[in-house]
Parts: sequence; C-alpha cells; structure tokens
Amino acid sequence: MKCETTTCISKEHFIILNCCTKKYKRNSSVLLTSFLRYIAENQKISFAVNKRISYRKRNGACSWQRIHIMLNPYDYEIILDLKKFGKMSLAKIIEFGIENFFQEFVNNVLEKQNTDNYLYANYHYEITTEENIFSYCVYWGLPLKILKKITKSPDKFAMW
Repeated sequence: MKCETTTCISKEHFIILNCCTKKYKRNSSVLLTSFLRYIAENQKISFAVNKRISYRKRNGACSWQRIHIMLNPYDYEIILDLKKFGKMSLAKIIEFGIENFFQEFVNNVLEKQNTDNYLYANYHYEITTEENIFSYCVYWGLPLKILKKITKSPDKFAMW
C-alpha cells in the first residue's frame, strides 16, 4: 500500500529536482524518496532535542512549488523518524538536504546507478521500561541482538 503526501519546496529546488528527473529518467517521487532515504541511511540529519520543529522560510506564495510524493510504508516510517528526530518539517528536510547533500547523492547514487528499489526493509522498534523510565528504540535494520531474540537461537547467527 502506497502512502501519498504533499509538500511545498522552493521553485529553485523544484527546478533542480526536475532537471535530475529528466537527466536520470526517474519520476520525481522516486527520485525524492531515494534522496530522503539517502539522507536517513547516511545520517545526514543530526538528532535534535529540546527545540521546536523548524519549517522552511516562506517567501510568498509565488516562491514555492507544490509536489506530490508516493511512499511505500518503509519509506514513510523513515521520513516520520527524520521529522521527529531532526525536528524538521518534510519541506525543511528536503530544503536542507538539497542545499547540503544533493550533489553527494547525485554522485554516489544516481551517477553510479546505485538505485536499488528492492532494498530489504528491516524496520524494527522496541519499547522498554527501566527504573520507571519509558524508552522507545528504533532500528533501521536488524542488529544481531534482535535477530537472536526473534529466532531464540544464539548460535544460528554466530558467523555474523
């Protein structure tokens, strides 16, 4: 099941994305999703605490372009985490990413044609309580300790 969302980005950033979609023959939703996944998986946004969510600067109605994005559930969860942990709106994440990491993304992913659409999706979380303190751990992958819990066999993954 696909999730649909809409956001607004600057017209300058829209032109950059549009040029890349044409050059690399990707639709804008796939390109943007790959870029957001790149930002998340390469830890390009720092964890922020004790601050409010930041939004992109609004420079009037004529300065932005509305874009629609189709996400699979795995990518939707990662974007929610980026928003939550980085304390940024989706538009701000896109703006921040394009200004700081887009060329790196183009070089490392698009130029190398490293755009695997069938990445394994091991998204896992744990809820624990320790000394009456509630905690929530999010894993973007399955570490060995989780695999051992799932299989209840510590020797099965000894080679990892």
